[in-house]
Amino acid sequence: MSLPLGNCVVPLDFRMTAIEEKPASATAAPNAHGAPPANGAAPSSGALLGHPEGVVLDVPSAIRTRRTIRRWSDRPVPDEIVKELLECALWAPSACNMQLWTFIVVTDAQTRQSLGDAVPFADKAQVCIFICYDTRFSEGSHANIQSASAAVMNMLLRAHSLGLGGFWQATIHDRQKLRETIGLPPDMEVLSTTLFGYPAENPSAPARRDPSHLVHWQRFDPKFTLPSSPDPEDWRLEQIADYQQARIRAGPKYNKPIKSEYEAVRGYLGHALRRTGAKKVLDLLPCTGLYLEAIAQELPEAELHFVELGKQVASFAQARLAGRNATYHEYHGTIDLPDGSVDAATCVFRLENLPEADRETLLREAYRVVKPGGALVIAHINRVSYFEPMRLVRRALGRRDVQYALHTDPSLGPFTALTPGEVDDLAERAGFRIEHEHRVFPLPPEDEAKHRVRTFHNAVSALQYPISAAYRVTRPLHPTIKSLGKIRFLTLRKP
Repeated sequence: MSLPLGNCVVPLDFRMTAIEEKPASATAAPNAHGAPPANGAAPSSGALLGHPEGVVLDVPSAIRTRRTIRRWSDRPVPDEIVKELLECALWAPSACNMQLWTFIVVTDAQTRQSLGDAVPFADKAQVCIFICYDTRFSEGSHANIQSASAAVMNMLLRAHSLGLGGFWQATIHDRQKLRETIGLPPDMEVLSTTLFGYPAENPSAPARRDPSHLVHWQRFDPKFTLPSSPDPEDWRLEQIADYQQARIRAGPKYNKPIKSEYEAVRGYLGHALRRTGAKKVLDLLPCTGLYLEAIAQELPEAELHFVELGKQVASFAQARLAGRNATYHEYHGTIDLPDGSVDAATCVFRLENLPEADRETLLREAYRVVKPGGALVIAHINRVSYFEPMRLVRRALGRRDVQYALHTDPSLGPFTALTPGEVDDLAERAGFRIEHEHRVFPLPPEDEAKHRVRTFHNAVSALQYPISAAYRVTRPLHPTIKSLGKIRFLTLRKP
C-alpha cells in the first residue's frame, strides 16, 4: 500500500534501498526507483545501518532503528532523494494546516564549508535543510515549533528508510552568519537544522531512560522531578545519577575538551601516577570518561578500575577505551573493593559535582581502598580564580540553570568550584596527607577564552580577543600569580 506524493510514491512501510552483497545465484531486489543493482555491487550505506536490501521496515521498526548520524561519506545525495525528503516533510501536520514553514536547502559544498563554524557539522553533511518560520504567524502555543518538529521527524524517518543518515541539530553558534549566508529576511527565524548524507558510521542503540521516570498516568507524579539548580547541595546522589544518564546520550559533544586544559590535566595525571609506580588504578566517577581514557593511554600496563553512579554512564566511559578493559563498580556511597586493594586512585573535577556530605564519603572510601603508601591524585577547580567571576557573569547573562552551569570537562549536572582549604580539609579528614600541590592557568588561556563565549552574541563573543591578549602578555608573570590558578592539582598519600 502506498501514498502518492506529487511525482513520488512513499510506501507506508519503509523499504530500504541498500544493496546487499548476495551469492552469484541470488537475485537482488530492486531499489526504491525500480532499478535492480548491478551484480557484485558493494553494500551501500543502508547496509551500514544494518538493514539488508529488500527488507521492509514497519513503522515501529523504523522508529526504533533510526540513529543520529554525525559522520557521513563524500557520496553525494541525488536531488530526487532530497526532493522526496521535502515531499514527506510537507505532508506533516502543521498549525491550522497553514503550512507556513519555509525549507532552505543547502547542498553547495562551498556554502556548507562556510557554515561550518556557525552550524556544527554543516560542513560535514552533504545536505543541510533549515526549517524556517515567519515570526508574524503561529507563535501562540508554540505552534510554529510543533509544525517544524513534525516535518523534521517525517524527513528523518524517510531518510532512514532510504539508507541516509540524518542529524537533527539544535546548536547554532552564529545565527547572524547563518542568516546572512542563506539570505534570511528579518521576519523569518530558523527553528530547526537537519543534516543528511550517506552514513560513515553505524552507532549502536542508545540506552533509553526508565519509562517510570518519564511517563505519568492521569496526573503528574513529582517523585522523579530533577532540580534545576546548579548547586550540588540542592541535589541527591540518585538525582545526579539520573540527570547524568539523561545527558550522556548527547555523547559526541563530550569529546571536545579545551585543549590547553586537557593537556595540562593529562600531563599531571601521567606524571603523578608514574611516580607512584601504580599497577592497579581506580578512577573515581569518570563521567564522560575523558580522563579515564587518558589514564589508560598514559599507563598501558596498569589494571584499571572505576566507580560510577549508573551503568549507562559507565558504558559510555568504557566505550572510549578502544578495547582496553576497565572494571566498573557501581557507586552508591561505598566502593565494591577490598581495603588496601589499589595502588592509586584519581579524582578529576568530580568533587565539584557532589553535595558536601557525599564528597567526604567518597574520599573516605578512596582512603579505605588505597593501600598504605598509595596515592590519591586530585584535580579540582579553584574558586579563588577567574572561574568564579566568569561564573557570575555567565549567570548574569541568563545561563542560570543546571544545564548551563559553568564547569570543566568532564562534568554533567550541578557544579561548584571549591577553595583549596575546602579540598585540603576533606583530604585530611579522610586520612590523607598532602605530598604535592600545583596550580595552572591564573588567567584564561586563548582556547578557553574562545570556548566560553562562542554561543553568546557578538558583543560578548568579542571579549575573547582582549582576554587572549591578556594571557599572552602576562605569561611571564604566571609563576608569580599561580596561587590564582584555575586548576589545582594535589597528590595525596595514605600513611
